[in-house]
Amino acid sequence: MNLTEAVQAVRDADRALNAGDPKPFPVPSAGLESVLAGAVSALRAGDWWVPGLRERVGAVLRDTPVDRLADGFAGARPYKVAPPTPSPANRALYAVGLAMADRDRSVLVHLGVGSASDGTLYEALNAAVLYQANVVFLVAVHPLGEGAPLGRQVAVAPHVVAAAMGLGTAEVDANDASAVHSAVAAALKAGGPHLVTANL
Repeated sequence: MNLTEAVQAVRDADRALNAGDPKPFPVPSAGLESVLAGAVSALRAGDWWVPGLRERVGAVLRDTPVDRLADGFAGARPYKVAPPTPSPANRALYAVGLAMADRDRSVLVHLGVGSASDGTLYEALNAAVLYQANVVFLVAVHPLGEGAPLGRQVAVAPHVVAAAMGLGTAEVDANDASAVHSAVAAALKAGGPHLVTANL
C-alpha cells in the first residue's frame, strides 16, 4: 500500500476504533495520521513498534485487526506491537530494552513533546547511546489544546538535547508522510539511536 492509502487506512481505523468502546477510553489520533503512516510503513518485518494509546491505531498497517486494538493496554505480540503505557517516558526506556534484547532488530517508539519534561526520557536517551541500541525515538510536536499544560515544559527542543548526547537527529513536517517515512527509514538503515522530531 502506498503512503496515501496508509494515511487513509489509519484514519479509517481511528474512526472505527473510537466508535466502539476502546479501553481505557477513546483517544483519537486526528492530526497524527501522516506521522503514523510514514513511520510504521518504514518499519521492517521483525522490528518492534512501541506506540502510545493515541498511536495504537497505526497497528493496522502491520495487519493488526482493529478489534485487537480495543484494549489499549493489551499490545499485539504476534504483530510486534508493544502494549502502550500511560507514561511516554517509561515507554522510551522499554523501547531501549527491546532494542538491547535483540540486536538484530530495531525499535520505533512514539513520544510527545511533553515527555521531554520527564527525566526518564533522558535516561532512555543516555542508555541508547551508551549501548548503541537500534532505537528510533519519534517525537511528535504539536500545539497544546485546551486542558493541556500551558507553561513552558522544556528549556530546549528534544532534538537539540539528543544531538548533544550523541544521537542522530532529524526534523520533519508531521503532515508529510513521505518525509516521516524517509527520516525513519534512514535512521533504521544507519542503525544505532536516533531521534526524529515531527513538527505539526
